[in-house]
Amino acid sequence: EFYRQFRLKERSSIKEAEEYALRTLKYGTIPEKTHWRVYLELADLAKRSNKFEDARKLYSHVCELQPYANQGWLEFSKLEEECGHMNRCATILHEGLTYCKISENLLTRAIKHEEKMNNRTRARELLARLKHVGIEKVWRTVLEGALLEARAGNHLMARRVLKYLMHHVPWYGPLYLEAYRLERDLGRPVDALSIVEKGLKAIPRYGPLWFGAFRLCETLDFNDKNYDLPRTIRMFERATNSISRELVWKVHLDASQILERAALALAASNPGMTVDKALHDCRKRVAMTALSCPSNLSWKVWLAGGRMELSAGNVETARSLFLRAHKVVPEKGRIATLLECARLEEFAGDVDLARSILCKSRKEVNTDWKVWLESVLLETRDGEHVRALDLAKQALDKHSGTGRLWACLVQLRYVEGGETAQYSSLKHALRSVPKSGEVWCEGGRIHLNPFSTLFSLSEARRHLFFATRFTPQYGDGFLETLRLEILERWVLPMASCVWEAIQPLFADQVDDLERWISSLVVASVKLVRMASGGGSYEDFEGPSFDKSVVPSLRAQLEATNLDELFESSNLELRCANADPNYGSMWFKCRQAPTDTARVVLRRARWQITTDVRDNAHIYIAATIRRCGLMAAAKQEIDQVNKTVNKTKIDRNTTTPKTEDFAIKIPSIETILKSDVHEVPDRTVLLESTVSGFHFASGLVVLNEHKLLKDMPLLERKKALFGSDALFS
Repeated sequence: EFYRQFRLKERSSIKEAEEYALRTLKYGTIPEKTHWRVYLELADLAKRSNKFEDARKLYSHVCELQPYANQGWLEFSKLEEECGHMNRCATILHEGLTYCKISENLLTRAIKHEEKMNNRTRARELLARLKHVGIEKVWRTVLEGALLEARAGNHLMARRVLKYLMHHVPWYGPLYLEAYRLERDLGRPVDALSIVEKGLKAIPRYGPLWFGAFRLCETLDFNDKNYDLPRTIRMFERATNSISRELVWKVHLDASQILERAALALAASNPGMTVDKALHDCRKRVAMTALSCPSNLSWKVWLAGGRMELSAGNVETARSLFLRAHKVVPEKGRIATLLECARLEEFAGDVDLARSILCKSRKEVNTDWKVWLESVLLETRDGEHVRALDLAKQALDKHSGTGRLWACLVQLRYVEGGETAQYSSLKHALRSVPKSGEVWCEGGRIHLNPFSTLFSLSEARRHLFFATRFTPQYGDGFLETLRLEILERWVLPMASCVWEAIQPLFADQVDDLERWISSLVVASVKLVRMASGGGSYEDFEGPSFDKSVVPSLRAQLEATNLDELFESSNLELRCANADPNYGSMWFKCRQAPTDTARVVLRRARWQITTDVRDNAHIYIAATIRRCGLMAAAKQEIDQVNKTVNKTKIDRNTTTPKTEDFAIKIPSIETILKSDVHEVPDRTVLLESTVSGFHFASGLVVLNEHKLLKDMPLLERKKALFGSDALFS
């Protein structure tokens, strides 16, 4: 009765609910032994009202009244964690475990918290206390321990624990899923499939295992270039006979999408086969999906069928399917069909009609940020950056809490005012959406752009750390971190060699900071060009120049196997744990939905390394400029403090003085493109077509604007539809 009345009053007013609870305690209308539950509700009200001190006192009182109930300790720890008091949270959890020794909820939370605090040893100590407890009581906590070891990269231990659990808890489906994902992410599809088969034998109606089996069979068939998909087709037939009846339509849908990918691969490998002909079996599966799916989801099936027809260039057929989807879609899904129709018209080359559809959508359904985002992206793809920027600003007037819109604005501001305008918008964005990984990633990109006056590897590291921490599902944060690691582990040592070689040549120019930095930048580019096979020693004559640096620099530039540089990096493990699922760079590097995070990251490493190698002279010049600014700032600070220290390259330390100098001193683009009459032969050091926009992201090919009409059909389809999963 208390809870019923309490919830009713809570709906009308938190204050009324609080007064009712206090009256209940005062007049003793409920047994004294349940008072702790009332105090728990009061603590929750105080927390929601931002009365954190009152909430702390109430949670503490709950734990005193009933220390053997885990709810009080759990909620108290959540409060401290949300307030940023991580050590207090750990203390509360450990104190709670002295009373609730084998509480699975409390143990699991404590283990996750210790992992978050990077204290895996303590987490393992918590798990060790379970070794004498029956597995039937603590298997969920042991599963968390296995996942902890997997996230830590201790795959052998994780595999052993999961095998043990599958033996003792064979009826729990998610257990097989975790074991299969572990093997799949490690690039062992055959082992992953054997685990799935074991799970299907124990739980034949468990849907997620069947869909995992489809992906694994597809991977194995594609690896063998069996585009008729023998393994996958057999798995489809087994699934339709075993899976829950309400999921049969999803089996047909998955089959249609896998068959479409196989048809495209078959047409690409067989010149005599057209895509339209290869899609025959796929169309049958789409029809079976439409016949068996729930009526409220049929619109998604028509959209999927329309997308399939676009692969064969059947625009009119796709248009009729999209229109059918729009007629039957429920009101809440109306936006999705309008966006698909706009993309279809853009695909067909009618950009004005696509604009009209989006304009109408913005007026009809102006509460959805996705319509605004698609409008901005359309203008960007069409090369209308000024219009895209204007739309982004309008969108943020209505949706100021959307990180992806802020990220678009920051990127587009480069057109309006370079990195200075970008940085101004970045600061504004971080005040509005401080936990948006997309926005933090744009900050990292600004500091990784070698043509930016704000180029700084240490600042890029800070921004990208927050990007991957706040939004781990955003793949671009990890790929930009990959670019950063390539620069730190490969380019920075080369820049250090160049710095040591050229710094003594211009010691007489230190008093004129701008001239000194310009001389260092130009000399660094000439030296790198000379080491890579062009140029002569004419510019570096003199006893102060060490010519032995040239062969060393050439060897580093020509290095082909860079795997050793990344052996100590944990980026691949972090990326695999996060399992990102979106981002423009991420989709560019992901060739198929079956690609794991490790596969995408390795493919990206090759592409980004190629780009960095082609532009090594530019990145080295930007690093030399930064080193010069830091050296000048340190020298000025030393003079103010009246101390004498030897100038060193400090890759981590930046001072406010360095940032002041960075804004005042021209960028390397300005230096290398300055008037040829003032500085002879300087134009050969930087091609006129290269600009800062080429380095807006880690993939140069993504930054080079290419009109949709100039793209091949499948590339155009991927650009428009490849980044939006209908059934995600």
